Amino acid sequence: MLAIDRRRKILDIIKEKESVKVPDLSKKFDVTLETIRRDLEKLENEGHIKRSYGGAVLNKSTNEDMPINIREITNKDDKNSIGKAVADLIEDGDTILMDSSTTILYVAKYLKDKKITIITNALKIPMILAGHSNIQIISTGGTLKSSSLSFVGHWTESAIEKYYVNKAVLSCKAIDIEHGIMEPHQLETEVKKTMINSCEKVILAADSSKFNRKSFIKAYPLETIDILVTDKSLSNRWLETLKDDGVEVIEVKK
Repeated sequence: MLAIDRRRKILDIIKEKESVKVPDLSKKFDVTLETIRRDLEKLENEGHIKRSYGGAVLNKSTNEDMPINIREITNKDDKNSIGKAVADLIEDGDTILMDSSTTILYVAKYLKDKKITIITNALKIPMILAGHSNIQIISTGGTLKSSSLSFVGHWTESAIEKYYVNKAVLSCKAIDIEHGIMEPHQLETEVKKTMINSCEKVILAADSSKFNRKSFIKAYPLETIDILVTDKSLSNRWLETLKDDGVEVIEVKK
């Protein structure tokens, strides 16, 4: 395994467990303790983690605004499975709003054969689907947020408000059973709220790492969602709560 691939997997483990021990990683990846320490040093220098005695913990303060190239490869397999399942919910003739979340980029990759119209504030979605004449893509424009390669601000919101679509396909930073859908940034949150107000049906794509977590902003309640697509079985408490809120749950089977 290449060092860069090992570090990506280590980061996935730390994001899931929030802390790791050097000996455990050494055993898992069958490399020396010193190799793991160098990996952790590299990840710390990139701002993803904080090293502690004998291990490392997630650097939560920077994780909230992790660059898109890192987020895109985090939980890659789960996002890919979810992306395909969400794409299966899209039909020819649909008009769709799509946000700039990395999970939604995986949805876009499975839409290439659909005859649809997409309105998005993401910079990368038009790049993924460029050249497919069966897809009409409308970019919102606005102020470019470099960490997420997304357009935000009043111009973006105003552009979205001009349309009313069949479906909005969104993801999120965190889902809390009491506070609902949560996000770290106000401008991104306002764009997503505008998308929700401009569609008939809201589809939320969220891998299991998003559940039972909190973020800075209470974006919108669970009852706002029509369909939730996730990658792992949810607890009975979650399933009952979502059912009470009228949310259809699709659990992707691998």
